Amino acid sequence: MPINKKKIDNSDIKRDTRRIDVINTKFLITGGSGSLGRNIIKKLLSDGATNIISVSRDEALITQARIDIDSPFVKFKLGDITHKETVENLMKGVDVIFHAAAIKHVSLAEQNPREAYRVNVLGLINLLDSSSSVKRFIHISSDKAIGVMNCYGATKLLGEYLVDESNNLYNKNTYFVTRCPNLLDSRGSVTDIWAQQLKKFNKIMVTDPEMTRYFVTLKDAANFVVNVGLSGNITTDKKHYPLNYTKKYKLEDLATAFLKIKGNKNSKIEITGATSGEKSHEDYIEDVPLCTISELISIIKSDK
Repeated sequence: MPINKKKIDNSDIKRDTRRIDVINTKFLITGGSGSLGRNIIKKLLSDGATNIISVSRDEALITQARIDIDSPFVKFKLGDITHKETVENLMKGVDVIFHAAAIKHVSLAEQNPREAYRVNVLGLINLLDSSSSVKRFIHISSDKAIGVMNCYGATKLLGEYLVDESNNLYNKNTYFVTRCPNLLDSRGSVTDIWAQQLKKFNKIMVTDPEMTRYFVTLKDAANFVVNVGLSGNITTDKKHYPLNYTKKYKLEDLATAFLKIKGNKNSKIEITGATSGEKSHEDYIEDVPLCTISELISIIKSDK
């Protein structure tokens, strides 16, 4: 059944005049030292937040994030959301949660399904079970939860069910699901991997040149997710998509655009074939036009 774009677009958020009082709110960002987590923190700080807790389990990333963000209003905690006692301690006094921590890479989840389940499902349950007093819980899901055909998508879809159920178990109109497509230039994303391959081999690996993907930039994704989390008129009876920000690329076009910016006259593209769990074409709530190579060049250059 077709869904009206206007009902799920973030234009409704922009009209909101009853946003959460950012200055007097305590925020918890899981996965706060990751690519999206850092951008969420930066957006909150720009909106006036003064009490932010970030939790991650990667010491190196925490150190990088602390230098990158450099704010007295952010406390970086080392911890694992799959540890129940850790979560219970972190949740004390928290008003709003942005849950970004996850095993995110399709191939890694395929190879490590127990770990994907442990983090993406059991870790989420720990957070939900300790969240009965929060004002908002924003779960950052993925377009891979649509038409599931891999382990990662399955864990994200189950997570959405758990979040939805929490509105009945705890506080109604508190738990929200946002579905973001691929995050351009995030850590471990295709462009990040290509950058490493180009530096080492002067070539990049492309699985299927005809493959298409929906994407948003990190900044746009963070802006959207934070606007959902702070809005007073957002509802829990639907999934929220960043349609105003979403774009689409063909993998061959993105590779060509990437090499035009980062490569040299000897740089090459190597076709390797699709990996386990990958779709040729992702599902999304609504289709968007393919970006041209020139548009992708402009986006890659500006996404810094």
